[in-house]
Amino acid sequence: MKKMIGLLFIFVMSLPVLAQEKASLSEAEKDEIIKNVSALLIKNYVFPDKAREMATFLRKQNKKDAYQQQSTYQEFAQALHRDLQRTHRDLHLGLHYNPRQVAFIRQWESQKQDSAFQQEQIRMAERLNFGFVKVEHLPGNIGYIDFRQFAPPEKEARQTVASAMGFVRNADALIIDLRKNGGGHPEMVQLIMSYFFKEKPIHYNSLYDRPTNTTKDYYTLKTVEGPRMPEVELYVLTSGFTFSAAEELTYNLQTQKRATIVGEVTGGGAHPTQSFAVNDDLVLNVPVARAINAVTKTNWEGRGVMPDIPSEADKALLKARYLALAKLRDSSSSSMERAELSWELNIVEAELHPIQLSHEELTPFAGRYGDRKLLLYEDGLYFQEYNYPKKKMTPLTKDTFSIQDLDYLRVKGIKNEDGSIWKLLLLYQDGRTEEVIRIE
Repeated sequence: MKKMIGLLFIFVMSLPVLAQEKASLSEAEKDEIIKNVSALLIKNYVFPDKAREMATFLRKQNKKDAYQQQSTYQEFAQALHRDLQRTHRDLHLGLHYNPRQVAFIRQWESQKQDSAFQQEQIRMAERLNFGFVKVEHLPGNIGYIDFRQFAPPEKEARQTVASAMGFVRNADALIIDLRKNGGGHPEMVQLIMSYFFKEKPIHYNSLYDRPTNTTKDYYTLKTVEGPRMPEVELYVLTSGFTFSAAEELTYNLQTQKRATIVGEVTGGGAHPTQSFAVNDDLVLNVPVARAINAVTKTNWEGRGVMPDIPSEADKALLKARYLALAKLRDSSSSSMERAELSWELNIVEAELHPIQLSHEELTPFAGRYGDRKLLLYEDGLYFQEYNYPKKKMTPLTKDTFSIQDLDYLRVKGIKNEDGSIWKLLLLYQDGRTEEVIRIE
């Protein structure tokens, strides 16, 4: 693939369509468009036989006057796009009306070797932080990276990756969030992959490129600029939006048995795509290559990557945190660590499976316990210590609560035989407990 295709992919897909278009489209213009689309497919589409089949179908449709009712570029492009997908369903393949994107493609073609132009594209990628949205340290010593775009691995992008990996280098488990990642550049996949394997290169994927009729094998890199984490417990989050290069990273890690995939089945696009100008108004996105996984000898095209642990996308992070905490707890030889991890595990479990207590069920807890009060309001129970601000309480079980902003403390109500609460058991994260008798 050409070096700057990834940059083109990043920016051009967000360009808006111009508001105005030609009022009518002549039959001669339709013939020329079909001719150009057919030529681009036959020359570049990853499956030559399918390219010929699609081109033949468009010409037959045109001869039957199937496009006679489409009078504008927008309508005509949509009709051709439907027929392309009707002939051969490919989520990467598409024809769109977008004059501004055409102008960008032509500018890119004419200036792609110009260093000033390349620096401007890098500057634009920098403003997106090369796809890295959030890097975080979660309770239980779990690292978290929210990563939404595989930019080309230019120097600045590599430095950003190294910084992100450096931040989570001491984590016992790491979660990579690809739920909002639509893909990008295969060389960035290679770079990210390399951080999770040892120095010895491992062949994990190949890409067949149709325009050049060549196949490139991809291996993990011998050297990276940040810290390697070949032993870290690794989780990858996916959704139906996860696509293309994001799917490749997910599939590669899964087939190498290096990560646990949590979330939804991914979009199913295993064919890198290039955008071509059909004329001054239309853009044809053509899959020009296909992935060949080193383990399965196939890819995820049209099927998506199947998660190891299915989960709704919006709960995938909680699910991965739960799995990581449980595994770390069960494998730890330190009683202090196990207690800490169990403490966090209870919180995550309560968020995954919330306990709903009615106003009537909360009423017995309200009262004064020494210098502490439990106050009942319409929206739930609150904890107040001395004259400090009151804090919202969240039920972990039917009698135990966590307290907003007081991560080190939990409250358990101890009941009499008649069901009334006569004392509180204060549970501290370090294992201490304290009993407080109810006084009113």
